[in-house]
Amino acid sequence: MSDLDKLDFGLGAAQQEQHLENYFYRSGAFKLACSDKIYLVLGAKGAGKSAIFRMLGELESDIPIFASPNLCLRDEPLLRDHYATWQTLPNVSLATLWRFYMASLIADRCLRERDLPEGLRGDYRRFLVRWGLVREVPTAWQAMKHMRIEVGFGDYLKTEFPPKAPLAITEIDYVIYSADAWLESRKADLWLCLDSLDEASLNGRQHDRIEDILSNLMRAVAEVLRLRRIRFKLFFRSDIYQSLTYVNKDHFSAVKLELRWSLEDLAILLGHRLRPLHPENKVLKPLQGPEQGDRLSFLTSKQWIHEVFDWCGDSPPCGFDDLYDKFKDGNGVVLPRDIIQFCIEAQRAQNNFDTQGIDHPTGNKLVSARACASALRLTAASKLTDFLQVFQNFSDTYDLLKGSPSRRFTRSELSAALGKREPLDADLVIADLVRVGAVGIKDKKSVNKADAFEIPYLYADALEIGAKHE
Repeated sequence: MSDLDKLDFGLGAAQQEQHLENYFYRSGAFKLACSDKIYLVLGAKGAGKSAIFRMLGELESDIPIFASPNLCLRDEPLLRDHYATWQTLPNVSLATLWRFYMASLIADRCLRERDLPEGLRGDYRRFLVRWGLVREVPTAWQAMKHMRIEVGFGDYLKTEFPPKAPLAITEIDYVIYSADAWLESRKADLWLCLDSLDEASLNGRQHDRIEDILSNLMRAVAEVLRLRRIRFKLFFRSDIYQSLTYVNKDHFSAVKLELRWSLEDLAILLGHRLRPLHPENKVLKPLQGPEQGDRLSFLTSKQWIHEVFDWCGDSPPCGFDDLYDKFKDGNGVVLPRDIIQFCIEAQRAQNNFDTQGIDHPTGNKLVSARACASALRLTAASKLTDFLQVFQNFSDTYDLLKGSPSRRFTRSELSAALGKREPLDADLVIADLVRVGAVGIKDKKSVNKADAFEIPYLYADALEIGAKHE
C-alpha cells in the first residue's frame, strides 16, 4: 500500500462517516459544546454540527454533564406519528406538538431506568399507547426508537388503544412535570440533544414552513426550560436560527455557541487525518475524555500538511494559508467540509495521475500541484452546488453573475450585474446575499453603506467570474 493510500480523509459528511471517532478533533468548540453552559450550537451547513452531535453520543461516558445519574437522549426529530395524533386535537398550537414530541422522548428514556417508580412506569406506558406511539404493529416512531413490546405493555395495548377517553393536553404536561420531579429526587439532569432541525417536517416530508415549525420549537423549549432538570442541546443551521421569531430570543444569547474555525484549528483537524503517515510520532497522548484535549500542535500539523501537498505549481493554491483564505465565504467563514472535500478530491486526482503514470509530485510530496489545482476547482463546483441546494432562491441571482469580468464590484456595478434597476430592490438582494456569505463586504462598512463588494473565491471560480489570480 502506498503512503497516499494509507490516508482516509473520510466522506465529508459526519452522518455518513464510518470511523469518525478515529480522527475526530476535540477542538475548543467541542469542549464548549460539552459544557452545561451551552444549549444552542449554531453553524453553517458543513461547519461540524453533526460531527459534534454524533460524538456526544460516542463519547457520552467521557462527558461530565452526561455522567450518572444524569441522562442523555439524542434524536433527529421526525414528527410523522406525533403530527398524526396532533391533528386530531382541536385548536392546538405547533408549540404543543413539540411538547408532545418532548414528552414522548422523556417517557421513552425514563422507562429505560430501572429505578423509575412503578406508578410512573405505568403512566408513561399508558401515555405512549394512548397517544398512538406504541402499537402491536409498530409505528415509524416505535420502530425508529427500537422499542419492544415489553412485559406490561400488552395490557395497555388492549385497554388504552384506541383511546376510549379523549386525549387531553394535560397528559403531555403531566409526563414532563412528573419526570422533572423524579429527576429532581435523583439530583439528575436529562439532556435532550436534537440535530438535523432544518430537516424537521410534518407528515414525513420537507415542509415549507420550517421557520414557523422551529420558532414553535423554541417557544416550547422556553417553557420547558423553566423546570429544573430538563436541559437541551439544539443544533441549528445559523441562517435558519437567525430567521426564527419567538419571544425572549435574546435570552438565549448567553447559551449559544457559533462554530467558527480558525486556520490553526483546521490544520489540526487535518493533521488528525494524516496521523497514519506518522505512527512513530509521540506528540499525541491517549485521549481520556473531552476535557483532556489533543496534543497535536498547529506547527506539527502544518508540517505534516506541507509534506503531503505540493503547493509549488503555477495555479493556486500556493500553501495551506492561501487555501484557507480562498475558502472564506463572504462572512470570512471557512468550513471543515470544504477542507476535507479538497483533500478527498486531491487524493483521487493524484491516484488517477499515478495510474496513468503522469504528473508526479516534486520532492517527497504525495500530491502534486496539478492535483491540488484540480481539487480546488472541483471543491469550488461542489461548494456552489451545496450552497444552491440550501439557498435555492439564489440560483437565478447567481446565474446573472456568470461571466462577469471581475469578482469585485461597486454597489452600482453589483446592482447592474444582478439586473436590479431600482435601488431599493438592489439593496434588498445585496443585503440578503451578504447575510448568507454569498457576497463579501470589502470596505468594512455596514451593508447599507458599503460600496465595495466581492464574490468569494470558490463561488467566483465555479461561476467563472474574473481572473484566476484576482
